[in-house]
Amino acid sequence: MFLIIQTGDPVASAAKAFGGFDRMFTQAMKLADQQTLVVNVHRQQPLPPVAQAAQTLTGIVITGSAAMVTEQAVWLLETQQWLTDIMAHKVPILGVCFGHQVLADLLGGRVDFNPLGRNMGLSEMLFKTAAMTDPLLKDFTQKERIPTFVSHLQVAIELPQTATLLGQCGHDAHHAFRAEDRVWGLQFHPEWNVDITRHYILARAEQLQQEGLDPDDMIAALRPCQQAYAMLYKFRQLAEQYRQQI
Repeated sequence: MFLIIQTGDPVASAAKAFGGFDRMFTQAMKLADQQTLVVNVHRQQPLPPVAQAAQTLTGIVITGSAAMVTEQAVWLLETQQWLTDIMAHKVPILGVCFGHQVLADLLGGRVDFNPLGRNMGLSEMLFKTAAMTDPLLKDFTQKERIPTFVSHLQVAIELPQTATLLGQCGHDAHHAFRAEDRVWGLQFHPEWNVDITRHYILARAEQLQQEGLDPDDMIAALRPCQQAYAMLYKFRQLAEQYRQQI
């Protein structure tokens, strides 16, 4: 069983066309409904008891959100405490965008607004040397850089001391990391495709223009990010391998 901790909802047009974040992840990970448990923590839905989760969960995914880690919402703090407790049981965890920041924050890093401003659309990730041997990323390091889809204002300004930097991009110094052996954070959105990203750019068009960005140019620059997308199925495989070793 894979737990999807849903921390927010897609923009309305993307949700109408593609469903919630949970659907985007389950499709990429090739999971059936009976193989997943979805908990909407931003709507105060309770997470399963840690002891039960440790026995039944194969892996955990933390989704993106329009929320900000710096707001320190009660539901976020409760989720972070639950994650801290479950980490002791070595259940593999993958945090994406806001989920990446949630993990960086709870492990002792620092999350805040990116001094370089919003990062949205297409962004190329440069693999760091550690990625070449990382269980999750090593299969995708044949090229030095890969394209990724992004949409965020806050970032992990400082990584936790226990974290290993795996990738960075021009706008984000900490685009991917691993910590605690079986915990990964990806600042980008591997679950997105060109159409989903287009929905986000159009939904934020007015703000983007106010920030001096051109939504039309950003949409024209989009291209498929197959390697990033494939990381989600790779995470499933890894988590299943780890579960068999218990």
